[in-house]
Amino acid sequence: MKDVKFAVTDIETTGGGIKGNKITEICVLVVQNGKVIDEYNSLVNPGTEIPLYIETLTNINDEMVSNAPAFSEIAEEIDKITKDCVFVAHNVNFDYNIIRAEFSNLNLAFQRKRLCTVRLAKKLIPGLFSYSLGNICTSINIPHYDRHRARGDCEATVTLFQRCLDLDPDYEVFTNLLNQRTAASYLPPNFKNSDFEKLPTSTGVYFFKDKDGIPLYIGKAKNIKSRIKSHFQEKSNRKYSLMQATYSIDYELTGSEVLALLRESALILKYFPKFNKAQKKITRPYTLTSYHNQKGIEQFVIHKNKISPVSWMKFYTREEAVKFLEFLCQEFELCPRYCGLQSVVAECSHYKITNCSGMCKGEIDKEEYNRRVSRAVEYINQYENSCLLVEKGRTKTEKSFIYLKRGRFAGYGFVESSEDFKYTEQFEDYLIPQTNSSYADRIVSRYLNTQKNISRLNLNQPEMEEEQAADLSSFNHIY
Repeated sequence: MKDVKFAVTDIETTGGGIKGNKITEICVLVVQNGKVIDEYNSLVNPGTEIPLYIETLTNINDEMVSNAPAFSEIAEEIDKITKDCVFVAHNVNFDYNIIRAEFSNLNLAFQRKRLCTVRLAKKLIPGLFSYSLGNICTSINIPHYDRHRARGDCEATVTLFQRCLDLDPDYEVFTNLLNQRTAASYLPPNFKNSDFEKLPTSTGVYFFKDKDGIPLYIGKAKNIKSRIKSHFQEKSNRKYSLMQATYSIDYELTGSEVLALLRESALILKYFPKFNKAQKKITRPYTLTSYHNQKGIEQFVIHKNKISPVSWMKFYTREEAVKFLEFLCQEFELCPRYCGLQSVVAECSHYKITNCSGMCKGEIDKEEYNRRVSRAVEYINQYENSCLLVEKGRTKTEKSFIYLKRGRFAGYGFVESSEDFKYTEQFEDYLIPQTNSSYADRIVSRYLNTQKNISRLNLNQPEMEEEQAADLSSFNHIY
């Protein structure tokens, strides 16, 4: 690190994370070969009111910054003093991203290598109770005057930085953290790079946890490692706050994406994590029903708020319901006019369905048409059967199953790919029971209505048909 210049920086801001946060004070101390060779320090007019809690914390008020330069007036000096330097700060992503945002607002680029003294201290001074600047200074006897002011915090950071240099004479830790190809440049300050590297690239759910192991955020992903990395790189205020509070990340593999969705929903309802947006209240579903009209024709209809004696299926968007009805029309040669797909027309002229039964034109008798409707209802009834949906497992030698009890999510499990379920009760040995919810209903409904080639095993008979059992035992995963 000889002759390398480090721009040790600290800023005070109006608060509120990264987005929209404005600088009220900035200090840059340039360190080279262990000495401060240049400096810049100034109050900054943020162009907005300073909140009372920030004023109480920093003692910087609106009057103090009223005649201070705006960032646009000092941007050139900040760019000049940090040029050809490594940008150093305590919790570097906060200072760096806010300064970078200020430059971006001026349509200017700001790109520097970064080094975080929180990460340096964790590597070189392990075992401290806290790695906040104030607590580190107290723990290792670093003078820290004028706390929560840019100059005072920056001077303390310089001293900490120099201590870390002394503890890393061969610059191994410094070199590693400066390597932009590692995750260190965007990982949360309390999260270890080694833990990130251990994350799987498989499908499942993941948990951001606080220092006490309490879930802060739960999500699902096809590739857990890649999805978590994308969280680290987001710059929203909410994500910044989440990253600051995260101390560990846990995960649960599911193999199947639909099972990951179901597990995510169930775990959010169980823990109500602070950073998950509350699961939106699902409005009343659309119901597919049927009735005999005045002509004696069995007619399908979609409604949302009416109570009807017959309810065949539920949908959580009208688009899903329409798509399913279009399928029924084509598959069972029904009439769009009598399936709620067209109204106020004498004869069907649907843009997609060209094989209308002719019922609207009187080309077939109503008894034949109603028999077709009955066959469509029989098809619909399978959605209410108890069954297993067979999906990918967590490994190549495993498969997963989702148990639907009378059409409602009731559990899941994992079995070896070679397992042959000849009798329906056999799967219960592997079942992990679950409580159904409206969110699970929506996930299952959308899956059944939109996915093709679903591997589904009917459990209504005491013994599976031999063909079904063979399907389950020969189910192969595609990786």
